[in-house]
Parts: sequence; structure tokens; C-alpha cells
Amino acid sequence: MTVVDELGTSFSYERDDLKVKQSFTLCHELGHFILKHEGNYFAELIDNQENLLEREANIFSAVVLMPDIVLLSKIYYSCKTLHQVQNSLEVSKQALFFRLLDFLREYYLGKDSEIKQAVETYIEGKNSSIFRLFHDIREQIIEEFHQFQPSLINQVKQRVRKVGFTTSLEYPDLLNQDNWKAIKEESINLKTWLIYNKGKSIAYVWDKERFSDEEAKKKAELQLLLM
Repeated sequence: MTVVDELGTSFSYERDDLKVKQSFTLCHELGHFILKHEGNYFAELIDNQENLLEREANIFSAVVLMPDIVLLSKIYYSCKTLHQVQNSLEVSKQALFFRLLDFLREYYLGKDSEIKQAVETYIEGKNSSIFRLFHDIREQIIEEFHQFQPSLINQVKQRVRKVGFTTSLEYPDLLNQDNWKAIKEESINLKTWLIYNKGKSIAYVWDKERFSDEEAKKKAELQLLLM
């Protein structure tokens, strides 16, 4: 359940529910928040499932818990059974069933009967039909996944937040100094620089609260020597 009031937004779920139900409910309620659904109260009731906002929140939850690229990896490349996929993702059989239907419909418009038959036979332990459907769209799924990789700035921020320092050996685009301004604008603690040695160069970013300029330079020089 999601409640929006003067204190902010709060999510709640039944503590006695199974883990799979708790995960789906929390992602469902998060969906209402991320999708900016208007309203002060959302309850996940059976009678509410056909409501457009509830339907959108259900789809959001399913995609978060069962991403396209993960389904491709587990079903097509790892040849896992529905039971194995269900257990590894900690989702219910019903949730996985409807997620597969919605997922495949995005790629195979107007082929509902073929899709439903493939998913139903997959549930029965036969994967040839669903394997064939995945085979024909596998490259498209992978391409779409790569399009949604985190930006350079977010990758660098995450890495520096974790270890305090990173270089162009990890993120080659750091050698392009046009990226430096945007990185430094993200946080006043981030600093950037570049050093040369014998025709080689390395750009680096560090958290000034964790490393001094001299300490960061020495770390970069060591990596430059090893290039």
C-alpha cells in the first residue's frame, strides 16, 4: 500500500506474506512513486487489478524484478526451466507467466496465440517453442540493453564513491577533457587531472576528501608506469 500525506510518501506490505509477494508488492508501490501516479492512496486489491494505474504499477514491478536481458540470459543462454528461473528471481509462477506474455508481445505483435502456447509449454517443461522465440529477438534485446548503460558521469561517480579514485584505464572517455566539467559539476568533492609519460597519458578522477592531490597523482603515476 502507498500513502501520500503531509509527512511524505510511505510504502507498506504484509510481513507475513511470502518473500515473492513482498518483493512484488514493494516494487509495485515503488512504481506508483516513480511513475508519478496522482493520488494519495493506492492499495493492491484484487478488484483493483484492471485499474490503469494498478496495471502500470504491476508492469513496472514485473520489469524491475524480471528484466528482458535477465530473462534472455536465464531462459535462452542458460536453458533454465521455469521453476529454476522463478526460484532464482524470487518471483511467483503467476508473475513470471504474465511477465513472459507481456514481454514477448512487445516483440511479436499479433501473435498472441503462438506466444501463449510457447509460454504454456515452457511451464510444462518443454522449452523448444519459447527458445525459438528468444532466438529470433536475442540480438535486439542485447542491443537495447547496451543502449541503457549508465552514463560515463554516473559510472565514474559510482566508482569514486566506492574506492575514491578511478582512471581512464577503467573509463577511456575520461581522456576527453570535455567530460571533466560535467563530472566536477556533479560533486564539489570530485577533481580531475591528466598526466603524461613517454608518449602515454592517463586521466584520473578522485575524491578530494579521501585523497590529497599528491596522493591521487602518485596513484595515477603508478598505473601509468604499468601501462
